[in-house]
Amino acid sequence: MQLDKSKPVMVTGATGYVAGWLVKKLLEEGLSVHAAVRQPENKKKTAHLDELAANSPGEIKYFKADLLTEGAYFEAMQGCSVVFHTASPFVTAVKDPQKDLIEPAVKGTENVLASVNQTPSVQKVVLTSSCAAIYTDASECKGHPNGELTEKIWNTTASLKYQPYSY
Repeated sequence: MQLDKSKPVMVTGATGYVAGWLVKKLLEEGLSVHAAVRQPENKKKTAHLDELAANSPGEIKYFKADLLTEGAYFEAMQGCSVVFHTASPFVTAVKDPQKDLIEPAVKGTENVLASVNQTPSVQKVVLTSSCAAIYTDASECKGHPNGELTEKIWNTTASLKYQPYSY
């Protein structure tokens, strides 16, 4: 994808694993990244991104945003040509998978897209996922050719009761 380097791009959940690699690539390409995170003041969480920016031609600017707050991404989106939506709840102590994982992921995506619809500068939205979308656990690799998982394979074994994050 060819990106206009004269306009910033926004990454939701910028301190996350997938987002970290994306931010690294965007900064290396010389882009200005609007990093939407829950706690921009938490330098422990943003230190790796600050280090990437310091060693790249691009620059990073942090914005406070929460998936479950309507309009929370609007400020970060201003002037951006592309929105990369990587944010999704990831919790290890899941009490109610529907409320702890599924509903926030759906509501968060709806909130991001609602802000996109109010931001004329945004020309493209990229939704990301994780490898959890294609498998529930590593034992599933055995049943696939060469033990490899590809974009042709989708997770069909996860549920609200078994590996709910993968669901």
